[in-house]
Amino acid sequence: MNPFRGEGEWLKAALHTHSTVSDGTLAPDRLVQSYVEAGFDIVAITDHWRLTQPNARDDVILVPGAELGFDMIAPAYPRQSAEFLVYGLTDIPEDPGGDRSNWYFSDEDNYEVRTFPSLSEGTKWAAGQGAVTYVAHPYWNQLPPHELMAMEGYTGIEVFNGSAELECGRGDSSPWWDLLLGEGREVFGIATDDQHYPLFELGTAWTMLNVAERSPAAVLDALRTGASYFSHGPSIYDVSDQDGGMEITCSPARSIRLQTEEEFGACVTVGRAGRRMGQILETDGRGLITRAFVEGAAERRYRRVVIVDEHGNRAWSNPL
Repeated sequence: MNPFRGEGEWLKAALHTHSTVSDGTLAPDRLVQSYVEAGFDIVAITDHWRLTQPNARDDVILVPGAELGFDMIAPAYPRQSAEFLVYGLTDIPEDPGGDRSNWYFSDEDNYEVRTFPSLSEGTKWAAGQGAVTYVAHPYWNQLPPHELMAMEGYTGIEVFNGSAELECGRGDSSPWWDLLLGEGREVFGIATDDQHYPLFELGTAWTMLNVAERSPAAVLDALRTGASYFSHGPSIYDVSDQDGGMEITCSPARSIRLQTEEEFGACVTVGRAGRRMGQILETDGRGLITRAFVEGAAERRYRRVVIVDEHGNRAWSNPL
């Protein structure tokens, strides 16, 4: 599926954010208003073990969500668990059945952790509600890739988390994503700000969804099918198959990469030591790339595009 060739509308989504119902600092309705003011079209409040329901409004699509937990197979330290994001759920289980030694509640932060026995058990429960699941920040959680590989039922992973990147430099989980894709798993990605403190985090990353209509159902469908790209800076306008590679149109970029399994990716880059495994087709007034052809054989196990702007910020396509 190539969402850049579709007929839907591109909408900007906040898919991981927290309110005062758990450990955020803005009340739900004020949080939604802040995202509207920042130019977002879709908001999913994903409070920890809480189903937060802000008041409906006409200028933004609200998707019910939550951030839930699961026990890891071989935790490296006490109370180590990992988390997943659920979209389109209708309730939250009182007792998800996990190891209670991993459960805790912080009065100071209004932060709660409960766990399912495994990620597969959690995604099975979510599927029973018709919900969509993405694994949250695997690098930040120190979730071993082999454990993620052993689990089933999730649609994708949170490839970039703005809060984790700002807090401790562990926001980029794209190596986990490439390992899954290289093993032939169909796994999509999202980017989020994981906002708790809006002054620092709100709007630091987002996901662009290509939707058939402005409705929660259409948002869930786009998440299920990977009809999206995601970013913490640049924009991707078009990606099309060409003989021997792909043609990409984007906001001004220092580098355009076509990433695949193993070492078979390629890039087109400007500037000192710029490598051109393809051809620059258009630039802006400063010489940054706005359209390029990048080499990449169609028989590769997967192909995904990465845009890198002049500041080092990136945008990622899903596998095409």
